[in-house]
Amino acid sequence: MGKRGKTKAQKRTREIAIQRSQEEFATVPHTFIFSRGQVGLNVHQLITDLRRIMEPYTARNLKVQKKNLLKDFVSVAGPLGVTHFLVFTKTSTSVNFKVARLPRGPTLTFKVHRYSLVKDVVSSLKRHRMHEQQFLNHALLVLSNFGGDGMHIKLMATIFQSMFPSINVYKVSLNTVKRCVLINYNSSTQRVDIRH
Repeated sequence: MGKRGKTKAQKRTREIAIQRSQEEFATVPHTFIFSRGQVGLNVHQLITDLRRIMEPYTARNLKVQKKNLLKDFVSVAGPLGVTHFLVFTKTSTSVNFKVARLPRGPTLTFKVHRYSLVKDVVSSLKRHRMHEQQFLNHALLVLSNFGGDGMHIKLMATIFQSMFPSINVYKVSLNTVKRCVLINYNSSTQRVDIRH
């Protein structure tokens, strides 16, 4: 018996599907998450955890060397379609977190008051349900308490929304929604909480 090949219609359908997925991949926001300067092992683990949150549209294995300048990242961001930088720095008194929108800004700067690593959360649970298939699709973004009057609050909400792909409620398959990111603004303390 001879080997059956694909028909022209099957090949054309496959080509169209590949082209459509490449176009969709190019239109969603992408991130680089890295540190500048000496930050320590815990902050490096926090960067790894944040990369997991932003999957699949982030550079999971981004290598950063001491000699790399910020303009090196900016120069490769355009051709790769990177829209946001998430940068951690550390001073003698605090850990800082910056969210930069490319190519012209704006940039949000936060002081990190507290954080929990994934390994700490998993070790405190009796049964955890985390597997690799959860990270094949992007997380669902939920913003809470960003309805305040200040322009800075609206700017934060806009930047956070632009970091995640938008969802068409008529076309989304509920089976692809496996993760959720909650970003909450506390107006009394003026702090932002991020939970995944």
